[in-house]
Amino acid sequence: MKRILTALALSAALSPLSSLAVSAQPFQLYEAVAAVRGQSVPNDGFEHSLANEYRRLALFEADDMVDWIDAEKFARKTLASARGETVPPERLEDWKLGEAQLPALKSSRHRLLRAFERDARILAPHASARAQAQFDCWVEQAEEGHQTEHIAACREGFLDAMLEIDATLANYELERIERDYPAK
Repeated sequence: MKRILTALALSAALSPLSSLAVSAQPFQLYEAVAAVRGQSVPNDGFEHSLANEYRRLALFEADDMVDWIDAEKFARKTLASARGETVPPERLEDWKLGEAQLPALKSSRHRLLRAFERDARILAPHASARAQAQFDCWVEQAEEGHQTEHIAACREGFLDAMLEIDATLANYELERIERDYPAK
């Protein structure tokens, strides 16, 4: 009986310590999230703008949504982009998406990649970064499927950025045509 009471007393004494370990656990397991918390990247060019967009997304997922797995995924993309690495938009095959969501997401990803092929990352770096991060946000939220206002916000953010990209690309094409084929 004395051993049981001692064990219970020891368990009660250690209980607050174990809850501290659990509450600190996300910061220990999710190192990329911790790394981007204090990160400051200048907004010059596509890669740095993309790093800033992914940082915002990673911290939203960690702090507001308490979704540490997706927060870490976006934090790793933040760090890679900040190093100047090419970070592609999310591949739809890597997510569990419903059949109803796939046509719009496939079409949007194709639209984004097509704009990148037309040098959108150079001509409209900030809008391109926003479009890519908002596309990834849309994909992540669509997989979760229960926060319709978040899905809509990410989708709208993507579409707004794409409108800006489309306008920039159209103006560039018009200027190039006028330069290369001047009126006689």
